[in-house]
Amino acid sequence: MNKLLLLVVILAFALFYVILQLPLPGLWKFALCAAEMFATGQLLISRFGLDGEWGLIMLRSRKGLAVIDGLAKNAGFWKFFSDTGATMSYGLLSIPLMRGNVSFKSVVCGMCLLLLVAFFVSPSILPFLTQVLKLSVMEKAKQQLGTSPSSMISLVATIALLLGGFFLLLLAGLLFYGLVVLSALASTILSGTNAMASTSPGATMLLPGVNLPFFEGIAALVIIMAVHEYAHAILGRLARVPLLSTGVVLFGVIPIGAFVEPDEGRLARAEKVAQTRVLVAGSTANLMASLFFFVVFMLYAIILKNLGVVLSLGSPSIALSIFLVLGMAFALNFIIGSVNLLPLPFFDGYRIIDVNMKNKLFVKALMLLTLAAFLMNLLPWFFAK
Repeated sequence: MNKLLLLVVILAFALFYVILQLPLPGLWKFALCAAEMFATGQLLISRFGLDGEWGLIMLRSRKGLAVIDGLAKNAGFWKFFSDTGATMSYGLLSIPLMRGNVSFKSVVCGMCLLLLVAFFVSPSILPFLTQVLKLSVMEKAKQQLGTSPSSMISLVATIALLLGGFFLLLLAGLLFYGLVVLSALASTILSGTNAMASTSPGATMLLPGVNLPFFEGIAALVIIMAVHEYAHAILGRLARVPLLSTGVVLFGVIPIGAFVEPDEGRLARAEKVAQTRVLVAGSTANLMASLFFFVVFMLYAIILKNLGVVLSLGSPSIALSIFLVLGMAFALNFIIGSVNLLPLPFFDGYRIIDVNMKNKLFVKALMLLTLAAFLMNLLPWFFAK
């Protein structure tokens, strides 16, 4: 059986490589690769009894639990870590959100890191995606944002950032741009203008093999998921939530993430502050990892420049792969960490609001409004020429 399994894996990778070399548009290659990995995953699940469905294979193990238990022994550090992240995520709103169970030091530290990431890390993401990865939709967005925002908009954005962290800033931006797209859609439908075609999407899909380098993109996503899930796990242990297993997720034979499986029933019965710490830990880890990889990325770029190394996407090399992985690690950690705070279905942001709000009708209404705005931000994709 082991030889047969190895043969299937080798053939799957070989076919995958062949598809990547085909002279087809990126979206077609992505669809073919997805279809192949789905078929491979289903074959491995049915023939070899692996755990999973829909081509997704979960390789579970309890070996990583001892590592998590060891890391969780420093309870004071991890509570400070999560409380600091709550301030980065929700600004001053984190104080009532955590029911006052945050220290003055964690709030000050969180506000400093919030401003550091907002004004130094996040402004570098769009240039990286446009100048290095050459994402056309991002280039269009950059052109639309070419003029500096007015002082009033900057002031309002800064106030939103301080009051509600990345959660409020991103939610307000999503809702506002949703109205912009809705206005363009109405103009296109009712007046026959070209408004939608000239409107950039407010959200975009970043897919390895389509608009991200495939192998480097997968490596960056694995880092992001591992950081996110293990932060949840450590804070879960501090909340005395049993961990059932850890492992990796494969789509076919391609690793796409890591997971930690907590006892969801015990988590739901934990007190609200403990639940909030567990839920916000994932985004906290991503935002802090974004800052860490940004520093490493900049140092690496300086070293390459001093050595006279010139990188080109058309000339693959180990140095280029490291550069891309570090760049995508800082950019995508920020994007995923902040977007995860939105009150959308299956996102931690929705669960955080749901845990802390008694009015469930308001929670549901906010989720539906955010979902509508999110879909509206994606709509210009279908009108792009």
